Amino acid sequence: MIVGLDYRPAMRARSGIGRYVMELAGALGRAGDDPRLFGVFFKGNTPAVRQVPPRTRLLAWKIPSRVADMAGRIAGLTADRLLGGCDVFHHTNFRITPVARGIPEFLTVHDVAWLREPGCHTERAGRALSRVVQIALDRGVNLLAPSEATAADCREFFGARAQVTPLGVDPSFFDLVSRPADSPPYILCVGTIEPRKNHRRLVEAFARARLDGELRLAGGRGWLCDDVLALAERTDRVRWLGTISESELRRQIAGARAIAYPSLCEGFGLPVLEALAAGKPVLTSDIEPIRSVVGDAALLVDPTDVDAIADGLRRVCGGEGKNVGGRGPAQARPYTWERCAQATREAYAAGIATPDNGGEAA
Repeated sequence: MIVGLDYRPAMRARSGIGRYVMELAGALGRAGDDPRLFGVFFKGNTPAVRQVPPRTRLLAWKIPSRVADMAGRIAGLTADRLLGGCDVFHHTNFRITPVARGIPEFLTVHDVAWLREPGCHTERAGRALSRVVQIALDRGVNLLAPSEATAADCREFFGARAQVTPLGVDPSFFDLVSRPADSPPYILCVGTIEPRKNHRRLVEAFARARLDGELRLAGGRGWLCDDVLALAERTDRVRWLGTISESELRRQIAGARAIAYPSLCEGFGLPVLEALAAGKPVLTSDIEPIRSVVGDAALLVDPTDVDAIADGLRRVCGGEGKNVGGRGPAQARPYTWERCAQATREAYAAGIATPDNGGEAA
């Protein structure tokens, strides 16, 4: 199957959605498909152009994304045409790029946090995200979701069915199990600095927990984050690492005494899954879909309760944390990128079999 993938998220960042896109492309290639990567970029993406998964083909078009989309709408230079043709086209983030009419299209809805937790986005951003999904549905685009919880959200908020394609974990994270924690100790939180990730309450909880060592925040600057970064700077023994490389991420996870991820809303919770694979004690939110991902291999707390998070931090750094951490690798092992690719291929096949597909006129 020739699969057109919007590869732009993987060219901008290799965390969260960017890692999903990169791993999915690689797994599809290993399965014998022909992933063709739509890699429009303008600046700052040279390493990503060089580091594409094996058995994939990248169209690295150095042009602003808006100009590329305009070329598709006005001049007929649609993504599928630029890629040399494809059987399906997969919009991998909240952006619909022009595709020729008749080609089955898919959009991954990673979460609906702007609807579940409206305060986590600006009103303008929320309207834009809802508009993208509605445009996709009007065009007959098929929806994909990383979890049953997000698929249920698609039904509730958009009245649309989404095929579930659970995310995976790179096998290298299992190799971190035998690594001892660093000294002095630290708790690690991985995620873009934005309201949904709940860093403010985590920083406040860490101060109340009175644990030794540091709290490290690994993630790039997101939106509505200035107050959180200012609080982190004022709080003793809290360190913001900024955006880190994949190798540094693994080093930080391996050396952590525990992983904290008290997110307010998630579509799946990939950082939690990676921490489980590494055998680390994990403190995370008592919400779906995280509950389903972690099973009994993590400590769950109410993410809106600072005292509960503080108590959870003390517990996860003690004997209880070691007990749940030992269950992590077994819980994480069924989640593979091959499984994600297979579920995605099944969705593609169903879309091909459905005659009513969207797309723009070429």
